[in-house]
Parts: sequence; C-alpha cells; structure tokens
Amino acid sequence: MTTIADILAAVDRLAPFRLAEAWDNVGLVLGDPARQVRRLLVSLDVTEAVCDEADRAGAEVILAHHPLIFTGLERLTTHTPTGRLALRLAGAGRAVIAAHTNLDAAEGGLCDILAGLMGVDDAKPLEAASGTPRYKVVVFVPEADLAAVQAAAFGAGAGRIGDYTECGFSAAGAGTFLPGEGAEPAVGTKGERSRVAERRFETLVDGRCLGAVLAAVARAQPYEEPAIDVYPLHAPRAGAGQGRVGRLSDCRTLAQLADNVKETLDARAIHVAGDPETVVETVGVCTGSGGGLAGAVAEAGCQAFVTGELKYHEVQDLAARGVGVILGGHYRTERVALEAWVPRLAAALDVEVRMSESERGVIQMR
Repeated sequence: MTTIADILAAVDRLAPFRLAEAWDNVGLVLGDPARQVRRLLVSLDVTEAVCDEADRAGAEVILAHHPLIFTGLERLTTHTPTGRLALRLAGAGRAVIAAHTNLDAAEGGLCDILAGLMGVDDAKPLEAASGTPRYKVVVFVPEADLAAVQAAAFGAGAGRIGDYTECGFSAAGAGTFLPGEGAEPAVGTKGERSRVAERRFETLVDGRCLGAVLAAVARAQPYEEPAIDVYPLHAPRAGAGQGRVGRLSDCRTLAQLADNVKETLDARAIHVAGDPETVVETVGVCTGSGGGLAGAVAEAGCQAFVTGELKYHEVQDLAARGVGVILGGHYRTERVALEAWVPRLAAALDVEVRMSESERGVIQMR
C-alpha cells in the first residue's frame, strides 16, 4: 500500500524539493513517512476549512502549496493559528506535505502551466533556479566503524538522490597521525606515529540537513578530532527556475492580453498598468508573487508581465520602462495552475487525489 514516503518520492520526481528557495520549507512538514495513505487532498493553504474537508473526505494527507510552518517554532500551542492547525492535524493522525517554490520552479510546474494557459510558446525561466545548496560530505574512519557512520549519516538525511536513498561511496586506504602530549587518542599512542586501516566514506547532503548530518557523523565516528570534509556542489538545472518568459503564439495588445488573463483566471477583476494599446509579443509570467523578478522581466525584453502581485514601486518601475503589468491576484494565478497540475500528480500515485473545493482566497472582490 502507498505510504507518505511514496507520495514524497512522487512529488520529488515532479517538482524536486532541491529546487526550493533556501528560505522555503518544503517536503514533509507534519506526519510519519511510514503512514499508509488512501486519499490525498491538495490545496493552496492549510486552513480550518481545508482541515474540515480532509475530515469529511478521510484524507490522510494534505498536500499544500504554501507551507503550514514557514519558520522554526519555539512552541506549539493553541495560542497561534499555526499551532491550532498543527495540533488538530496531528491529533487526527493527518500529515502535511508542502510543495512551494520547488513546484513553482520545476519543469511542468505552476509557472510553466500558467505560461501555457496564457498562450506562451517555448517558455524559459526568467531566473535560473538557485534551489537548496547541496554538499558532498567526506569522512575518514577506521574500517570497523564504517557501518555505524553510514547509518548515522543516512539516518540524518544524507544520501538522497531522486527515488534513491542511502546513496554513498567508500574506498579503503590508510590514515596516519601522530598524537601530541595533550591528545586523548581513541586509536594509537601518544608520541607515536600511527597508521590505521581506514575507509573514506562520501555521500550527498542537502543544505537543510547538513548540520544534522555533520553532528550525527561526528558522534558516530571514534576519533578525538573527526576527519570530515565538506564540499559545496553546483549542479545546473536546465529548464527549471523562477518565472517564465516566452513569445505569445499570436501578438496582442496589452488590453487584449489582460482580457485573456481575466478569462483564464475566471476573475471578476484584475489590475493593469501600462498603455492598453502596447503590442505584446514577449511576455513574462509568474504565479503568486512576482516580486524580485522585475529586473529580469525588463532584461528579457518583455512588453508585459503577468503575475499575481507586485509591490507598487515595482509596478511603477516596469511601467516607466514601457513594460505593461497585469496582476491577476496571488490566489487566482496559483489556484488555476495548481488545479491543472493535480491530474499529473494523480497519474503518478496509486491513491485517490482530489483538489480542495472548500478553500477560498483570503482577499475577496466586492
């Protein structure tokens, strides 16, 4: 039967968690990876209404675009909205998975979907994915301690590559050292040069769990002075990144494009800045908040930028550069794209997957 770990693996294939921004909190936020699952509810946010819907549907897992917990918590109580929701879900045995900026950035993710709905051809990232930094951790230990160090590293989250876990490499060699008078060597004798049959063990580690892995390895190895090296890695990710830019399948004026956006999002109203008669050939697209991408939009030669929300001065700056801005709302731009992505998730899982029907955007037009 499908477990939460299986769902995490499927989401990671579609929207690799390593693509998430460093400040984000994606993956399993609440729950037991070994828990068996029959039903999964997908939503933008974790709210009381969504929790009620999960109760009615008997969904063991909520997959939310926005993380229930963004930052570290000092305490978990009913005195905060997040605490109340987390305690309610934990008490009911429900789990929460977050797929946020990784799903925005992924190929075939939310930004790609919205660009396709806008009629954008050959869309490429406005900004290359930075994602979570990855590291190679190398440790040298006596041969007899290799298994314990491997177990400690893997248990702390090291060695994960796609659908594979506990990935690592080891090679035999000899370590030499000479303990000084102040040393307390676990192996060898003070003042005598020692030669020890060792294993070099190396594995990959995501930045989020680097500290935990290093601490676990240091505890598991026997040396007074651990021999641990950490190497930062760079892995280009073609096709993934924040926002999208491409050419429209047919030229339109800014006013016509705005009408298309309004219809696609089924929105009662949207915000538009710029000359309505501007001819748009190249357009930038970003679901949710396009904040921080204004410079990339201008550099890409866009005549328009379609996103959910921007700061006032970002809109002002783009308009001054001759770039039209269409703001469809944070909720609508993400919700429409997420609805279109859910069938892909359902096809990758052997569980019932449904999109939340109860949640509503927190901002309503009147």
